[in-house]
Amino acid sequence: MRNHCQSFLHDLIEKFLTNKSFHNKMILGIDIGGTTLKAGLVKDKRIIRKKTIKTGSTKKDIIDNLLDLTDSLFEKNISHIGIGCPGPADYKKGIIGDTPNLPLKGTNLKKLIRQRFRKKVLISNDAACFALGESIRLKKSNLVALTLGTGIGGGIIIDKKIYSGKGNAGEMGHTTINFKGPNSINHGDLESYISAKAIERDYNLPPEKLKSKKAWNEIGEKLGIGIANIINSLDPEIIVLGGGISNSFSLFRKGMQKQITERAISKTRTIKGKQESGILGAALQ
Repeated sequence: MRNHCQSFLHDLIEKFLTNKSFHNKMILGIDIGGTTLKAGLVKDKRIIRKKTIKTGSTKKDIIDNLLDLTDSLFEKNISHIGIGCPGPADYKKGIIGDTPNLPLKGTNLKKLIRQRFRKKVLISNDAACFALGESIRLKKSNLVALTLGTGIGGGIIIDKKIYSGKGNAGEMGHTTINFKGPNSINHGDLESYISAKAIERDYNLPPEKLKSKKAWNEIGEKLGIGIANIINSLDPEIIVLGGGISNSFSLFRKGMQKQITERAISKTRTIKGKQESGILGAALQ
């Protein structure tokens, strides 16, 4: 009987120690974007403090700003640091690849942050982190997210987990919607039509200043073609849009939905997400 009680007590203690809900530790989540750096302290799947600063244009500026932002929110009792960063990259090693909108090629972000702050560092694709954050927020097991900003990112969630393939799955911005179109990384890809850079090129105004209903309808239709391709390929529960351009959702929604309705096999809702989901997903990856 005594041995049985000791065994039961041992199992109870082990369960207590391994159950994250008992630890109540904070995680620092960082979302690296082409225009802004966002970070927040996450506890019990909620952001309790957050901060946003400009990304910077040079490699030195970006790294200095990233370290300053991390330092401003860092606390000794955090369990680890999670980072969402645009791809392509070797996320396991933390080495950034030839990312078109950030001059960080060859930078080992994981090593840089770990050496400075002496904490475990996890890195995943920024759009995948946004997708994970939305999966948690919306309580959806399978979804796809697109981040519409300086570039176009994508994240896939399957069974509540980030799907990365061999490492860089979800680069929806580089799927082709017109094989004779302009060049981004791939000729005629989604990014070459609806990214902030593409919008400014085509309409001579940055997205936040563009008011033309005709222009936004055209942008929405191109986005809708890309989304229909995603629906027909993955059939997710829902598609969520993030990034700065998603703030114009009401302007491009009609054109987008027109193409989705005409081309998609399944009926799948497309909604605007919450910008802070990138921080949440980075922390909880």
